[in-house]
Amino acid sequence: MEEEESEKRAVRIFVGGIGEAVTADDIRRLFESLGTVQSLETIRTKGRSQAYLDFLSDPKSLSKLFSKYNGCVWKGGKLRLEKAKEHYLDRLKKEWEQDAILSSKPPATDLSIQKEDLEKEKPNSKRILDSNAKALNIFFPRLRTWNRQAQIQFPEY
Repeated sequence: MEEEESEKRAVRIFVGGIGEAVTADDIRRLFESLGTVQSLETIRTKGRSQAYLDFLSDPKSLSKLFSKYNGCVWKGGKLRLEKAKEHYLDRLKKEWEQDAILSSKPPATDLSIQKEDLEKEKPNSKRILDSNAKALNIFFPRLRTWNRQAQIQFPEY
């Protein structure tokens, strides 16, 4: 019994093409036959209905769910199932926790080393090199890396 519970994992599923007469309880009953529905969000707009559900099951029943219900006609709508990203509030909490961890750590590089590197690279640069200057970190999404820029003095207002 414990082995079965350890194999189960939560997956967020997008369900599109839901009929207009379908309620949240109908959706819950439909999907609970193959696993546990932890949460369910329904979204209804002009003639369109969709739902996001957090589904707890093992990989075998998850694949059975997709093969059984994806593309089937149910209560006036053709269901479309897809794996969805995790809920945006959960992602925000994780990002905030990571930012808090990163901000609590001191910078790994020495300020004097960076000053020497800057002077070697651009001796005629008009940048202000001061002991109270701050590093500017820029994130490049396509490269998925952080680039630590030179020390820049931020004016105080």
